[in-house]
Amino acid sequence: MKRLFPLLMVVAACGPGVYTRAEVVYAEPADHVYVVPTDRVIVVTREVLVQRGYVVYRVENSGPNRIVWARRGDDEVVRIFVTPERERVLVRSIREVHDRGKHRGWVRRDRAEDVVTDIDVRLRAH
Repeated sequence: MKRLFPLLMVVAACGPGVYTRAEVVYAEPADHVYVVPTDRVIVVTREVLVQRGYVVYRVENSGPNRIVWARRGDDEVVRIFVTPERERVLVRSIREVHDRGKHRGWVRRDRAEDVVTDIDVRLRAH
């Protein structure tokens, strides 16, 4: 049953036409872990997203967590989840695209590895 729980969460959280719930993303392992201030990660994330052609349209505070929302065009949304945990900061990501076919909603594609890789390079350089 423990192995099925994450799968059930994903199925329950991803309905047609809605974004993937944050709880589903938080249940996944972090993409990267850093020992830097949370604000530094947010600044670098915004800079990388803008350099890659995204428009950052929201930085959401969700308790101690921050979620950076960015879009490229009308069909692609990237969310970067920044979670402070003691002296470390965990970074997770998700890329969703607009499905104009049968379901007509937002579909989760993958992690935004290209964006997170650029964030990783920038944070490790300082």
